[in-house]
Amino acid sequence: MSSELKLQANTGRTLGSRSSRRLRHENKIPAVIYGHGSDPIPVTLDRLEFRSALNAAGANAVITIDVDGEDYLSIVKELQRDTIANKVSHVDFQLVRLDELIVVDVPVNLTGEALAAGRQGAVVQQQIMTLSVQAPAGQIPQSFEIDIEELAIETPLRVSDLTLPDGVISQLELETVIAIAQISRATLADATEDELAVDGDDAIDGGDAEASAAGDSDGAGD
Repeated sequence: MSSELKLQANTGRTLGSRSSRRLRHENKIPAVIYGHGSDPIPVTLDRLEFRSALNAAGANAVITIDVDGEDYLSIVKELQRDTIANKVSHVDFQLVRLDELIVVDVPVNLTGEALAAGRQGAVVQQQIMTLSVQAPAGQIPQSFEIDIEELAIETPLRVSDLTLPDGVISQLELETVIAIAQISRATLADATEDELAVDGDDAIDGGDAEASAAGDSDGAGD
């Protein structure tokens, strides 16, 4: 079995940090393919080809890697990045079968406009950015989408609100919170100012009443 997404990889690279740096300067990425009890296979990828494939299919896509004419079905298990250059510096590929159950982290995206939260003067805070799921390698969702239109302070969004495809099982409890609506600092500041204004008005009204009462008392004495 193979996937529609295919990458070319070359073997024969020299191991070691010096060789890896040289490959990166040549716009190549050192990588390794492992799994299913086989010996790890060090390979080299074309950076532009790999980036294009990943952007098109997502991080959890099943990829067929052509290594010297032999196909290896795999997923990206780990990406290492150069934080200064902001480039992928190494890739670990895990061998899979399309019907094999594996555990992966899938991105969770919030969609829509938070109308209910906005009416409450609240802002949306996302609590988890990915959801760990178990799924057949050939049926891993690229992402999960959840609408936040009805999200309100009293009704947070939970894992149970997601629609999971058949065969995909969440590794987190269904009650795990995905997103909440929380009163913003600006709303709290406005509310505090209003309370202070009301307290000040009450104090003024109270002072006027006391003064009036004192005047009435003096008049009675005359």
